[in-house]
Amino acid sequence: MTQGWAVREDHDRADAKRHGELLDAAREAFEELGYGATTIAEITRRAGVSRATFYVYFASKEQVFAVLAEQVRDRFLRAQDLSDLDRDDVDGVLRRTIETTLEATVENLALMTVLNHQAVADPELRALWSQIQGEAVHRTAVYVGQHAKSGRVNPVADPEALGLMGAGMNDRYAPLVVAGETTVAAAVEEMHRIWMACLGR
Repeated sequence: MTQGWAVREDHDRADAKRHGELLDAAREAFEELGYGATTIAEITRRAGVSRATFYVYFASKEQVFAVLAEQVRDRFLRAQDLSDLDRDDVDGVLRRTIETTLEATVENLALMTVLNHQAVADPELRALWSQIQGEAVHRTAVYVGQHAKSGRVNPVADPEALGLMGAGMNDRYAPLVVAGETTVAAAVEEMHRIWMACLGR
């Protein structure tokens, strides 16, 4: 019985490894070629597997792209995880969130560019991408709104507008970091100063 479980676990690990390799190959292809020029043949070539193997894990190019989009969503949710922080430490929470969301944007910038482009033509992807962007903005707005009510901050604008501002700053600074024109640390300092001014701190 124990040997049977061991065989199954080995098989599961192999499945997970192959699934991850296909996702990595697909992401690389989408980022380099764009959505339209990426084919299943190109993904399987990069992954070193057959077309039949691709279909064991994914039904279509659209599905593998949607899985990658969901990975971006999950990365941004993790970036806003405050479970190990004192939520009342506004300065600390904002500095940490600015840094982690900027890092997430830098890590995913190439794929996000493809997502933005493809969302124009694909209603389902547009809905998913709007959800990804909206969740991050909404979480920030809720946090700012809660602390405005408690008197810890005095925001100069509506919390939702400030959430959009934060997302916009990520979009502005991430390409500069990728291009080597600034660093994450320098960008975080600048964004933190702007946030503190906008929160009356």
